[in-house]
Amino acid sequence: MEIARVALRRRGKGWGVEVTLEGGGVRRYRYGSEAQARYFAAVFELGPSWLPPVSRRRRRSRAGAPSAGRAASGPT
Repeated sequence: MEIARVALRRRGKGWGVEVTLEGGGVRRYRYGSEAQARYFAAVFELGPSWLPPVSRRRRRSRAGAPSAGRAASGPT
């Protein structure tokens, strides 16, 4: 697996690394800080023999939103 290009990107509140493979595939990784993203961008530039799997985006819970049961029952 040959890496053609590595790009560091700002993604909303986080940071991302985009790895473009010579075969045309693209893998995107998300990190919580710029330091983490820069570290892994440097690792990917070294051309590791394999890339870690891309984790799926986790859904955030809607903390504080009333549940359907409480909203349907009305005020108590």
